[in-house]
Amino acid sequence: MMEASPAVAVYAPGSVSNLGPGFDCLGIAFTGRGDLVTAHRTSVGGVRVTAVSDPRVPTDPRRNTAAIAASAVLARARADGGLELTIEKGLPLAAGMGGSAASAVAGAVAADAVLGSRLARLDLLAAALEAEAVVSGRHPDNAAPSLLGGAVLVASVDPLHVTPLRVHAELGLVLVTPGYTVETARARAVLPAEVPRGEAVGQAARLAGLVIGLERGDGDLIRRSMEDRIAEPARAALYPGYPEARAAGLEAGALGVAVSGAGPTIVAVVRSESADAVGDALRAAYERLGIAATVHVAETDAQGARVVS
Repeated sequence: MMEASPAVAVYAPGSVSNLGPGFDCLGIAFTGRGDLVTAHRTSVGGVRVTAVSDPRVPTDPRRNTAAIAASAVLARARADGGLELTIEKGLPLAAGMGGSAASAVAGAVAADAVLGSRLARLDLLAAALEAEAVVSGRHPDNAAPSLLGGAVLVASVDPLHVTPLRVHAELGLVLVTPGYTVETARARAVLPAEVPRGEAVGQAARLAGLVIGLERGDGDLIRRSMEDRIAEPARAALYPGYPEARAAGLEAGALGVAVSGAGPTIVAVVRSESADAVGDALRAAYERLGIAATVHVAETDAQGARVVS
């Protein structure tokens, strides 16, 4: 056990997930936006949230993902005393950018750092998943890349097993968020209960192709593979403007366009030199339909969660 600190601040990046065929099993951390959690040690047991920058985020430690994850770390570390957390949200709510996962990851890593407990990465991921299970379901496709950095494939949830993937250096990400929200629970409620065998086989083949395409920077393979024929069609009514935006992004040079997680943010995989043009095309497609949209051009965040002070 390393020496404990009185206070530690941890940044965890946002993440995109699914990317078409990788439902619940593929995620990539991205640069430029994330959540910051500061943990202070206290003599009183338990975890309290003293401040959150977004008033919509609950301070109740039983409903706040950073606090739930920090509590799980406290239990695993068998530490005396407790923690007070402050949370700065750099990620929007219900947008498909891994906001709940980033807070959970930052809470777990901050608790581990301030306690000096040095838990294994998989233990920290398990703590973050305890929090995710409360608000959005126990799927690590956002928490794993936010914690570990880079792209991650979730090979198994029980037992927990994740595998890092490589994203070619020439590839970038463009995230476009239309001006409406989609609750994760609602998006999951409309999923089909069963999938025909042919669709399942096709989805598995496209996921394999996408993983290889991302590693090689193979634009043709990414174009053929970055498509979801199971979840996205079932959720189509939740994403007004998405078909038009996707078509515009591909026309502008995107290698692939898909809904990120439960949406409504969409993510385009691009060659870095075409990122601005793709972002402009995606935003313009939404605006032609009267839907405001914001653009975030990013790269893969290779670091993942880290102590910043």
